[in-house]
Amino acid sequence: MGALLLRADAGSQIGMGHVMRCLALAEPWLQAGSAVTLLTAAPSSALRARAESLGVSLSELTAAPGTPADAAETIALAQSLCAAWLVLDGYHFDADFQRAAKAAGLRLLVFDDMGQVAHYSADFILNQNLGAKESLYPHRERTTRLLLGPRFVQLRREFTGRSCRRGEADHDRIGNPPPHFGGYPRVLVTLGGSDPDNVTAHVVAILQTIPNLTADIILGPANPHAATLQSALGNRSSAITVHQNPPDLPQLMSRADLAICAGGTTAWELSSLGVPMLVLVLAENQRTNAEQLVVTGAAIHTDLTALAGNLRMLLADPALRAKMSARARTLVDGRGVARVASAMQGYPLSARMATPDDARLLWEWVNDPDVRASAFNMAPIAWEEHLAWFTRRLADANCALVIVSDETGTPVGQVRFEGEGATATVDISLAPAARGRGLSARALKLGVGMLFDDPCREGVRAWVKTANTASQKAFERAGFRRIGEKKMHGQKAVGYHLGRNDLR
Repeated sequence: MGALLLRADAGSQIGMGHVMRCLALAEPWLQAGSAVTLLTAAPSSALRARAESLGVSLSELTAAPGTPADAAETIALAQSLCAAWLVLDGYHFDADFQRAAKAAGLRLLVFDDMGQVAHYSADFILNQNLGAKESLYPHRERTTRLLLGPRFVQLRREFTGRSCRRGEADHDRIGNPPPHFGGYPRVLVTLGGSDPDNVTAHVVAILQTIPNLTADIILGPANPHAATLQSALGNRSSAITVHQNPPDLPQLMSRADLAICAGGTTAWELSSLGVPMLVLVLAENQRTNAEQLVVTGAAIHTDLTALAGNLRMLLADPALRAKMSARARTLVDGRGVARVASAMQGYPLSARMATPDDARLLWEWVNDPDVRASAFNMAPIAWEEHLAWFTRRLADANCALVIVSDETGTPVGQVRFEGEGATATVDISLAPAARGRGLSARALKLGVGMLFDDPCREGVRAWVKTANTASQKAFERAGFRRIGEKKMHGQKAVGYHLGRNDLR
């Protein structure tokens, strides 16, 4: 996958969100054994510890953030690392910064929540928010691709494991917590990595006026108010517990009956766990996302003056909380990191599902002499036979036909998946003009990524002729593992398998 350079900052004023979603995106690179470096300004000890625990190298920026000197320092580090990609996340990476990175020959992904840059030169713009739309980015390069909406939410691995997500049995206890919770609803308060205005203190004061609840107060690593909050609580309220940078945040979140949160990254983490939310807008860049969360039914918008009333209303209505929980879970499926990593690894290729207009193109490809020679059935295929087969496959819920295109939009290959149940069988072929360019592995990764959008699919297998060493190497480069040999249609074949979790 090559080295990855992340350029993002964190602190008491800007919070931790930019850095945390970059570290989430880093996980597939780390899993593949690739080097990941975070270049950041004035890193705290907590951030250093977090990076070290993940295996991410941390480099401290010497230039002023967002300046031409920052761009020069970032580019120089990327080049020294031979970075396959540079990722920028922050509001100070302007058009000149992006232009300089591209002029240096770097592949560039930019996180952008607001569309405020005068011109985008990046290869990818990633906006994971509900209000993301193409019209936010009218001034971009023709080749810039957009990754928009919650399908691309960057969640850390601890939030995507099935053991963390609420099951149907958990829904039954919303409003009816078991005895080890003291019989009271549990409220979680999390207002970002820094909370510079100490809004948490105001929320805690409101919680203290409401009887019969238990609360977990989460303070991020950049929050300077922990001692003040703990002192204000003293021993008067044993039902309220303050946690700063807790080691198992998903566990704390998943046991909450409802959460009071800001409209940033934390809202996505809570959504993935099915926790109903009361959302406070603490910064203007959170407003659109918070408003859209309300539209989905996963959250209720509030301010501090209305918080007590909204909290009492929600605590008294377990049916509404259950409905909000169910809607929250539909927003995030946990595959955002895999989707973005797949797009980056497949670049400059892209993938889409086949349409009826692709019938003749696939017929021409499948009858190419080299394709027929590598197939188990080597006989040519008539047009009428192909058209009938293609029409059936498009209508078959157990079949997925993916077309892979190059940077100009020209189709260069197809990846087909068939079979009922959790495991599909894959077939791949490239256009004659696209062969010999090392595209097969990237095409496979893109196709598999689209297949796994179906939550029922857990794995992919392939059978390749023993003599077809080129295809075997392509499957291995795509991450498939060899599972044995057998005879198919009287010919020796090698088996390969790739699981859903292998993409993370």
